[in-house]
Amino acid sequence: MNKLVQTFGFIETKQIFRAVFALLFVSLLFSSCNTRKKITLNNGRCIIDFKNARTLTSHLKEKEFKFDRLNAKLSAEAEVDSTSASFTVTLRIKKDSVIWMSISKLGIEGARVLITKDSVKLLNRIKNTFFVGDFAYISKIVNTDLDFELLQSLLVGNSVEFYDEDEKIKPGIDNCQYTLGTIRKKRLRKVMEKGKELKEPAQSIYMIPETFKIARILFYEFGPDRSFDARYSEYELKDSTQLFPMKMNYTIKAQKNVKIDLAYSKVVLNEEQTFPFKIPENYEAISIKEKK
Repeated sequence: MNKLVQTFGFIETKQIFRAVFALLFVSLLFSSCNTRKKITLNNGRCIIDFKNARTLTSHLKEKEFKFDRLNAKLSAEAEVDSTSASFTVTLRIKKDSVIWMSISKLGIEGARVLITKDSVKLLNRIKNTFFVGDFAYISKIVNTDLDFELLQSLLVGNSVEFYDEDEKIKPGIDNCQYTLGTIRKKRLRKVMEKGKELKEPAQSIYMIPETFKIARILFYEFGPDRSFDARYSEYELKDSTQLFPMKMNYTIKAQKNVKIDLAYSKVVLNEEQTFPFKIPENYEAISIKEKK
């Protein structure tokens, strides 16, 4: 048993909880493809046609990753300040219904997670404990709003809500990529250089012009001095027609510095799946304290 505990050094119940919902946390810091477009160079500079915010948001929606069921395997590396952990995840998603994860290390399952729109359940197989809650409870713990749709979008590389009103979104072009932002880049740079504080957070989405897939998401919140940088890369065709980001990298700078790297090794669409989850009678229920 001691050997197993050492193997799963990261599998404290609270650590599992934080690792799984770190994915949710980062999705809250931003709000939210295969057409080809000619990109030309002029004196080494990239030239692409300007598009307004409504057109860009329309392309994001049109080219989002679509599926009914998804089965995947991925490796994850998480670093919180000076503490790091790596593990593998078997992931199953029934769209808008169920997210199931089996978290393992060295081929040994240490935790299992079952998430629906109404509940969040977690088994710690090493500590023989379990957690049952809901998104309302978890939102209290992290002091922000979480929901099923945010996590689902994040796991498949889709955008989530950026801003409800088009007029609040500023389109642009930067480094040969389309951008959507809540503050223009030049103004943002001036604010950062002068150390001024904005009343509202600044957010930007960078899109690959050939595909209108997300390449990068930036978020700055100046009051509490927080930032979030997400990068999506190595897109591959799935189901012959859709692009999926096989690598996702998140960097969060706040009270704690967090880095999360996800690398998908397998993505299969619309195959039959099950979501086995049963709490053994000898497992002890645990609660997670709210943040003060």
